[in-house]
Amino acid sequence: MKHADNEQWQEAVQHLLRVNRPEQAEQLVLRRLTQHPQEAAAHEMLCLVLLNQKWRAHEALTAIRQALALDPQSSDAHYFHSIVSLRLDWPSAALEAINEALRLNSFNATYVGYKAVILNAQQQPEAALETAAQGLFLDPGHVECLYQRIRALKQLGRYELARVTLQQLVRWHPNLAVAHAQLGEEALRTQQLLAAENHFREAIRLNPTNEPTQRRLLPLLVHLGQEAQRQRNHQEARRYFLEVWQLNSGNTDARRGLEQLAKESFWLKRQFMRLDAWSASLQNEHAWILYFLVLTPLVALFCLPLIFLSIWAAIQWRFHPDVVMLNQGTFTVVRVVYTLFLGVACLVMFAGLLWFVVWVQTASGLTIGLLLVAMTAGIALIIRHEQHS
Repeated sequence: MKHADNEQWQEAVQHLLRVNRPEQAEQLVLRRLTQHPQEAAAHEMLCLVLLNQKWRAHEALTAIRQALALDPQSSDAHYFHSIVSLRLDWPSAALEAINEALRLNSFNATYVGYKAVILNAQQQPEAALETAAQGLFLDPGHVECLYQRIRALKQLGRYELARVTLQQLVRWHPNLAVAHAQLGEEALRTQQLLAAENHFREAIRLNPTNEPTQRRLLPLLVHLGQEAQRQRNHQEARRYFLEVWQLNSGNTDARRGLEQLAKESFWLKRQFMRLDAWSASLQNEHAWILYFLVLTPLVALFCLPLIFLSIWAAIQWRFHPDVVMLNQGTFTVVRVVYTLFLGVACLVMFAGLLWFVVWVQTASGLTIGLLLVAMTAGIALIIRHEQHS
């Protein structure tokens, strides 16, 4: 009866850990320790639940040392001691502890697999590969042994064998998140970006708390969004950038991509961007041609329309839904007012200089030159403000 009671509470703890509720599991273990303070298995389970919580490895070390003091012949206790030691970055102590666990129980594939983990962490891929092979001899479908074999083969540059082992891992465990994460890495290595995206998404679906996979997915989504933008597939690019921004609002590449798409969504804004690119290419090659053949005629003939159109394009872009979402309504009105202020300032400058020309009743080259310089400066300020805002 006592044996059945021991199994029941340990199964309850294991279930709570499987559903990611380590705090409740810890409370259950502490209640057990209150009733049985000298039970080595309870101290082992306490170590396990503490390992499933961040920043509690030192507490887990205290718990497992207590378990070893109560039962030094427990292979599981030595195994947990090895895990704690590696978590605390003590690989030598971890290897010593796992060897002791294997001495007490040499036919446990889980212990063999964790020894391969330690060897891979110590950058010993040949030894890790040999150890993983021993574990796979005991259990051909053991998850850790297959995974550590893949890691060791990749460290050795034997990618074809790693791919074959990865296929074995997927066949044995088709719903394993780490298997799909590895498939994503392999697809990335071979530049199969869409396949990599699908595998990373599947890994996250199977394990939503897997932060390393999420970190690998974000730059891939940004790259796919930029590629879609280059191919003029704006809807697809916006979907990628928006997803990245929702996952990480601080991602500057996603924010820049959304703002660029918002600008390009208006015909007028696209024409300004093309004009900027054309004028920049001319300026880099022939600055004097740009001044006499581009800026002077444009300013002289289209000064006022350009100012009004620039203001209208700025207002359109500022109130685009994506730009409002990115700014969260904080500075949109301020920026629009600032843009309007620049436009009004240019208009006042234009009116003042025009009045001066009429008042002195002259059309001297100096006055016309001042007018052109003033208008050029006004338009340059507005366009520069648009580009850098």
